[in-house]
Amino acid sequence: MADLKREKATVLSTRGALDMAKLEKRVVAITGGCGDIGTATAIRLHGEGARVALLDLQPPRTLTRQLKNSNRIGYFNCDVTDRSSVEAAFDQILQRYKRLDVAIANAGVVANEPFLKITYENWKATLDVNLTGAFHAAQVAARIMAKQKPQKGGIRGKILFTGSWVQDMPWPEGTSYIVSKSGIKMMAKTMAQELASFGIRVNILAPGIVMAGLSKRIYESNAIFRKRVGLAIPLGMMQTAASVADGFLFLASNDSDYMTGSIVLVDGGASLVRRG
Repeated sequence: MADLKREKATVLSTRGALDMAKLEKRVVAITGGCGDIGTATAIRLHGEGARVALLDLQPPRTLTRQLKNSNRIGYFNCDVTDRSSVEAAFDQILQRYKRLDVAIANAGVVANEPFLKITYENWKATLDVNLTGAFHAAQVAARIMAKQKPQKGGIRGKILFTGSWVQDMPWPEGTSYIVSKSGIKMMAKTMAQELASFGIRVNILAPGIVMAGLSKRIYESNAIFRKRVGLAIPLGMMQTAASVADGFLFLASNDSDYMTGSIVLVDGGASLVRRG
């Protein structure tokens, strides 16, 4: 009888844990937080109890009414290419929320050009935002996390990156973008190795071709691009920003506590190199 009571208590306890929000009271900062992927991620994580800080050059335009009226979400002006701007934004986050549990380096730009026509200006702008901007956000966040008290399991924080399926393979007219994402991949792996002893996890979410931002605009206006995308994705459809957000929820939650230096590839099979 005693064993049955203990088993019942364990089941009820587990059920209660499962019913709890995955990110209750966690503080999450998202660079590029007001773009399509950033907004979708904010909505998903907010729905799991997180306090979300949106870092971007422009305030959000498409937040739901629920988020606009929530005291668990805030906008912080931030230019990821400007170190002082990044530091100021994270200082404001600490002043408001007192700690930082998850930082998502998501800000990014794309300039699709044939290699022979890439301009220095576009090359530099892409690397400045995508790679150096990710470095600024990640290093500032890591320095904060390394000094704060650990949560359960000795984890002081999680740093996540928006990578890409093309970080390991070529894609026509994508040199600048691909180089920036490949750089993020190796930066994240090196960080993961060095920061493990500080209780900081570092991982990458690598989406496929997302129906958002520039990719969406090109898809809607360029027949050649639409055909190329159709041939590239075995699942036969472009990815939604919401599916990217689902991946970030997994990496931000306790479900990924034993992962660091990992790449979660969510690309509809695009990296399989579809043939025939």
